[in-house]
Amino acid sequence: MKPEGEPVVAQIVALLKANPNLKISVDGHTDNVGSPAANKALSLQRAKAVMQAVVKQGIDASRLTARDFGQEAPIADSRIEEGRAKNRRVELTKQ
Repeated sequence: MKPEGEPVVAQIVALLKANPNLKISVDGHTDNVGSPAANKALSLQRAKAVMQAVVKQGIDASRLTARDFGQEAPIADSRIEEGRAKNRRVELTKQ
């Protein structure tokens, strides 16, 4: 996980501490560079990295689920670098 993600992790931890019954899915995404199978694995690694950072801050792992979407759910045009960068992300979904 990149250092610029640490403030976001702190926000996630604060949200979960303020809402003790909240469970979330940590959803990893990638751009379309590489094989679909490799992108699924990478997106799962991304999601698990965020989960580990949140758990390390005292949140019970049972409240989190990692999901891998790979390149299946782009939010931007993957034909250009700016779009690919936007597609490399982690999103949270309430469970």
